[in-house]
Amino acid sequence: MPRNTNKEQKRQMMAVMICLLFLFSTIAGALLANGLSLEQRETLQGSINILFQTEQQNTPTVWSVFLKYLKYDVLIWLGGCFYYGAVLSAGILAFRGISLGYTAAVLFMTYQAKGIFAIICAILPQNLILLPIYFFMTWLAFCFWMEQKKGQSGKGALKREVTRIWTEYAILLWGSILIIAIASFVEVHLSSHFINMLGVFLK
Repeated sequence: MPRNTNKEQKRQMMAVMICLLFLFSTIAGALLANGLSLEQRETLQGSINILFQTEQQNTPTVWSVFLKYLKYDVLIWLGGCFYYGAVLSAGILAFRGISLGYTAAVLFMTYQAKGIFAIICAILPQNLILLPIYFFMTWLAFCFWMEQKKGQSGKGALKREVTRIWTEYAILLWGSILIIAIASFVEVHLSSHFINMLGVFLK
């Protein structure tokens, strides 16, 4: 019983650490954007305007958006399969945090109050679905990695137990892929529609 309690405490601690990692990564991305010079900000503003115009003319396909987000999910999942893979999983999540923090800060600096609407419309809808999945998959990869590190799924474990653990891990990956497909659909058919309206609003 104490052993199971200790195990749950470690898992809870990992969940807290993962949330803090993402939070600090997002802050780091925002600070990185705040360090841009005036010329760099003007260049970015021009690039963002071009991006909004391009989105209005060429809406991305669900498949292309799905593949973009899928690679992060698979890399996080793969991190749990290797002895030092937790570094990969944590790095991918941190990269997502830095990217989101940087993008949100650039939009806010470029459009001020209007940038808040840009963030809500262009970034928030799909990320309300994606971020919980990335958090969960990172936590799952850490838990799976911890089991492997302890050797519970190694030579001393029964073959059926090893098969069960890997099967569950693979099933959860497929479940996350399905949810990522939903997020991709939301981005293409909801966020893109909002971006089209923003292109007019932000002029």
